[in-house]
Amino acid sequence: MENADLVVIIVRLGLSVVFGAVIGLERELAAQPAGLRTHILVALGAALFTLVGTEVAGTDPTRIAAQVVSGVGFLGAGAILREGPTIRGLTTAATLWAAAAIGLANGLGAYRSASAAVLLTLVVTVGLKLIEKEYLPRRRGQLVALDVEHDALPAVVPAVCALLPPAKVVSVTTSLNGHHRIELQAHPAPHGELPELAAKLLAVGGVVGVQISK
Repeated sequence: MENADLVVIIVRLGLSVVFGAVIGLERELAAQPAGLRTHILVALGAALFTLVGTEVAGTDPTRIAAQVVSGVGFLGAGAILREGPTIRGLTTAATLWAAAAIGLANGLGAYRSASAAVLLTLVVTVGLKLIEKEYLPRRRGQLVALDVEHDALPAVVPAVCALLPPAKVVSVTTSLNGHHRIELQAHPAPHGELPELAAKLLAVGGVVGVQISK
């Protein structure tokens, strides 16, 4: 292998590591299961598969790319978690897919395309996230969890639902200390109003604890 070829390989793999780290860091800061290391390895692996495809005579790199995309799809499915009525990890699964595509682009030497994709991915994951939090309601609704004294359950449910229209009870469980845990799915409230809403819920007789998903 010539030195020039070695430099090209190092550059392509190195850029994949850097680009994967940039995307993974954002997911790491968002406390997602698939974070920095996962995105780096996905981008690096995709770039390496592509490089191998270009090195082996008679191999079509596009076929290898298609297999990489399929494999990352299974990996992304593992990042999707269901928590009660909500589903988490869809964005992380999408960023894993994007990291693989960026690694493929680096493996083929399409550095400008890979760089642009990283910037746009950050715009979507960081910039649009801020806009969604501030201006756009979440379609899946907001999860509200209440700890309620045992005897107060019959009176608490209608009182809470009156404060959270429209809202529906998702589950009712009993903890070891005898309190009931009620989970409700409600229309999302603006972040600035969450402290006031929590105070109103705590003021309901029999409610001893409140948790509202952000």
